[in-house]
Amino acid sequence: MRASRVSPEEQYRLIMECRRSGLSDQQWCLNNGIKPGTFYNWVKRLRQRGRQDIPAATGRTKLHSNPQEVVKIEVEKTGDPQMVLPETYAVSNAMELSVGTVHLRIPNGTDPVLLSQTLKVLREFTC
Repeated sequence: MRASRVSPEEQYRLIMECRRSGLSDQQWCLNNGIKPGTFYNWVKRLRQRGRQDIPAATGRTKLHSNPQEVVKIEVEKTGDPQMVLPETYAVSNAMELSVGTVHLRIPNGTDPVLLSQTLKVLREFTC
């Protein structure tokens, strides 16, 4: 099914809303259900038709611009047979950790020292 046409006036309004939002064009388009390629075609066509007042993009960022980092975490297993080592897995831009009934979501870029201290406290809390 083809999307309905958007009038040039509505295109201009949406472009200006995007550029004033503080978000990257791609993020704004994602949030508003508009394909970035369609958005950039609107900008190009409107500028060709004389709308020179359209501001430049504030920053075109990719959705996953931050590469994931792998940080080695050493967890000492205590003599407690009830303690289960945490399971870790990547979920988009975060790591989720589950130890017993405690669940943590740790975003990429978290300071490794802070993460290590948190895990030590978590280990003491769950024992």
